[in-house]
Amino acid sequence: MDVHHGRHRRRNRTARLALISAAVVVLLAGVVAVVLHWGRNDGGASAAGERSGTPTHTTASSASSTAPRPSSPTPTAEASIVVGGAPHCVKIAPDGSFAYVADPAAGTVVRLDPATGTVTATIAIPQAPPEMVSFSPDGRRAFVGAYTEDFAVDVVAVVDTATDTVTGTVPVGRGPYALAQGPDGRLYVPLYDDDHLEVVDPDAGTVVARIPMAASPHWIAFAPGGRTAYVTNHFSDVVSVLDLASEQVTATIPVGDGPHAITLSPDGSRAAVVNYISGDVSVIDLASGTVVATVPGVGAAPQDVEYAPDGRHLYTANSNDGTVSVVDTATGAVTARVPTGASPTSIAVLPDGREALVTGFDDGTVRVLRTGA
Repeated sequence: MDVHHGRHRRRNRTARLALISAAVVVLLAGVVAVVLHWGRNDGGASAAGERSGTPTHTTASSASSTAPRPSSPTPTAEASIVVGGAPHCVKIAPDGSFAYVADPAAGTVVRLDPATGTVTATIAIPQAPPEMVSFSPDGRRAFVGAYTEDFAVDVVAVVDTATDTVTGTVPVGRGPYALAQGPDGRLYVPLYDDDHLEVVDPDAGTVVARIPMAASPHWIAFAPGGRTAYVTNHFSDVVSVLDLASEQVTATIPVGDGPHAITLSPDGSRAAVVNYISGDVSVIDLASGTVVATVPGVGAAPQDVEYAPDGRHLYTANSNDGTVSVVDTATGAVTARVPTGASPTSIAVLPDGREALVTGFDDGTVRVLRTGA
């Protein structure tokens, strides 16, 4: 199977190539700009080794009901969990008791127990290679975006997490990417190779709306209050502000080159956007709808970004240099670059902040990071 699409691809456009070349020249010249307006979002060791997956199923919860642990400015890399294939996207269930990993090479989603570092179930997605996965807010369902290299088959698979079985599939547009269930219960599906996102009723299993977007919507994050969402548009270098009630884009926010993933701070005041081509992070103040800080040089081809649960740090998975970078959200300084293995493509942090999981697309592993101080 061709798993080239497991790594993030770019459309072959002359303008895009020119932008990349310009960015390289700027980087070689050492010219970077940092916006120094930062705000803190305060909130409240085993040896590295290899672990093989086992077929036993466990539901033991590792989530904490107390305040998250203080995040460390210098996390440590610990065990590597061998899952095989080409793990592309990891997400942790809302209660922290398990994680799902989408593996396009194997055509499966695997279930991990973070407490034991074992694979407890394997879920086949036969229609197309699974690329992205997300959970419903209650954790009872997962949604898997799967598509073929030529976009001839594009589906969202719905998974019952109690039984680890696929209960249905929904045909969608070209390249369902970082999909997520909104506050209205509907599923919002950015489309990698299209200029709109689709809205799916997960109970009826049908597409109920198509919302025009700037080119190549990738990722979506929902603001507190349930009225607004923010969507990265990878080939347009903007974040679209989406009014959920009217299903209309009300504004676009210019960010860096190749915006990929977006995540909200724990207090809901900021959004961090990782820019795949320019290798930086744009921080958006949601109240003003403007970029208030830029973190340059976080790593080569960053694909994912996550906040620590206490809001004091954020993490970027840098797919082309094998590291996760740690950014202090109060100062904008990169406090660590942690080697994680070959081609880290995603990162997910446990709700209590003690550990994070990182997919290694090129070495078939999920790396455990000790993130809690």
